[in-house]
Amino acid sequence: MEIEKEIILLMSQGDENAYATMFHKFYPKVHRFAFMLLKNMDDADDVCQIIFEKIWMKRQKFAAIKNFDSYLFVLTKYTILNYINTKRIIPLNIDSLPDCCANDASPHDKVVAKDTQLLIDMVVENMPPQRQAIYRMSREQYLKNEEIAQKLGLQKKTVENHLNLALKEIKKVLYLVILFHLTWG
Repeated sequence: MEIEKEIILLMSQGDENAYATMFHKFYPKVHRFAFMLLKNMDDADDVCQIIFEKIWMKRQKFAAIKNFDSYLFVLTKYTILNYINTKRIIPLNIDSLPDCCANDASPHDKVVAKDTQLLIDMVVENMPPQRQAIYRMSREQYLKNEEIAQKLGLQKKTVENHLNLALKEIKKVLYLVILFHLTWG
């Protein structure tokens, strides 16, 4: 733990070797975590690039952080949520997870991923019927907001509002899963 603090301190002072050491230590964990939530290797790669670029760009502030590991996963969570909001993420079926990362993900990671997907499915099932329909048309049928509005005879803004509310509900569950995972790991 003391070595980790020293590496973070050196990195915060601009030491590129310390940054490389930190990168090699944390990248696999962050990537697995991002992949578990995004279910897409390219999106997980993008999120990791954003995170580690942010770390380097704001490295001076890391000297004051007491628990870098926890901070990194909170940063990852918010980066993923922001990434989901700014890009139209099309979640893949969770059943594809074991095939594409059987060597990368631990059995625990796989269980957490499946449990997370089950929780998301439960949240969607408990949404009001119109919100559920709009969410499913957007995320499962990959329809654009305009197409959904047209099919349901709604204003585009109404569709956007329902999607925002649906994503907020899902984010709450993801936050709890992340918090639980960080706490009880």
